[in-house]
Amino acid sequence: ELPDGGARPSAAQFKQLVVSALRELHGEVGAALPVDVLTYEEKTLSAILRVISSGLVKLWSALTLLGFYQNRRCAFRVLQTSPFLLALSGNSREIVLD
Repeated sequence: ELPDGGARPSAAQFKQLVVSALRELHGEVGAALPVDVLTYEEKTLSAILRVISSGLVKLWSALTLLGFYQNRRCAFRVLQTSPFLLALSGNSREIVLD
């Protein structure tokens, strides 16, 4: 979330933001954590990230504690986590059964 509505990061800038958040909190070991940006929508600022399960806490904490992007306030909001990519494709609570 970027509350002031300025320039939005591109996919490459978003990936760099994630890596720098990891580096800032966990050092070079955190920055070396393999994180993949599977999808990124610049309009909605939403993304699907893939990380090994042992790195989830490091990634989540780094994103949660990051407060600024290019000297502007920002916040990350985790909407869903899953060990299965297919589970992220839809919300089972919104399925209409006939």
